[in-house]
Amino acid sequence: MHFPLMLALAVGAFFLCRKGSTKISHAVICAAFGFYFADTAAAPSLHSAVNSVMGMLSQLG
Repeated sequence: MHFPLMLALAVGAFFLCRKGSTKISHAVICAAFGFYFADTAAAPSLHSAVNSVMGMLSQLG
């Protein structure tokens, strides 16, 4: 479940850079923040929350 979410976020960032007002530097900073956040103590609770939301969405469809 981690890879599809990461892929969806990457595609979203790509289209925001391409069609929106997001610049490549903004996307790089967001990616760096994500990698930094993954090493913090809050990462397991965020991972659990994302898994819960993804589970709810998969039951709807």
